Amino acid sequence: MTTNETYKLIGSVEELKWFFDHVIQKPNVNESYSMVFVSRRKKLNEEERKALGMAANETEFLSTQSLRLGKYHNQADLESKPVWTFEKFLQHVYRFEVNKNAYLTTGGQPLPQKSLVVIFYVNPCDDMKVADEMIKKVADTKTAICKAMLNGKQLDSNLQSYQVFGNLESSIKHLKANCKGTNYWLDYDVDVPAWFKEGRVEAGETVTPYQELTDVFDHYYGKGNYVVVDTGGGYHVLVRTFKIMFDPHKVCKDIEYIYERRVAQGAEPYVNEKGECKFEAIVNDSQIPGIPLPGTLQYGRLVTVLNKEDFK
Repeated sequence: MTTNETYKLIGSVEELKWFFDHVIQKPNVNESYSMVFVSRRKKLNEEERKALGMAANETEFLSTQSLRLGKYHNQADLESKPVWTFEKFLQHVYRFEVNKNAYLTTGGQPLPQKSLVVIFYVNPCDDMKVADEMIKKVADTKTAICKAMLNGKQLDSNLQSYQVFGNLESSIKHLKANCKGTNYWLDYDVDVPAWFKEGRVEAGETVTPYQELTDVFDHYYGKGNYVVVDTGGGYHVLVRTFKIMFDPHKVCKDIEYIYERRVAQGAEPYVNEKGECKFEAIVNDSQIPGIPLPGTLQYGRLVTVLNKEDFK
């Protein structure tokens, strides 16, 4: 296939700017942020996958961008605006909007918009930890190869060990998602049915599930200390870590109660084709939580922050 079309990922520069100004913190000199261009096979049914020629082992993580401080020569440079700017951040996001020929399915077809998303890791990684882990991995691999040879093993028996050196770039990307730097935000991942969101801004509405959810976060953390990111499947709620002075899982129980009470009152249960409950309210316990980036398109739908008024 040959085309001049590009993948479309940015939906609102204004939304990106708000998220940069209010959520993304300036990293330390040993830290950096990562964002990933992803194609989710699960968003396509079996017929669509076959039509696209999408293999079962099709790569989902397509490319990664790292964002760190700009060039500096002394302490005064670190305090200046040019080393950390929205313009540089936006430039990195635009790098995902490449020609569609850059990423094709095994069958040679472009990836459909409904499968694409940009994941942003909301806390920076510690690049010194990344370097330490990478050095250790390389050293351990060299030692393993040497000992294998000393013990009389042939090349075929430890050939896969050499792949470590060709996969250094991939290993570093993985380490950047796991070597935690400064911990600014805790992520609550809430998966909800469509009715949970309905009517949340309708005049005259009594108390909507969304309003009840924000009441829970107001009670535990206070306005201005959490950010509600509206995604296709629910919400990611980012909470300032310095406000956590109790077991954060208590909040999940309160959110579950909102859902369960509505179902008891007659709302349709949120279940999959097997009848299993799909509703979920959990603390994202990954090393560095990743969320769909506000201002970009998640499966063709704009990701936004709902409670911007709390930060005025």
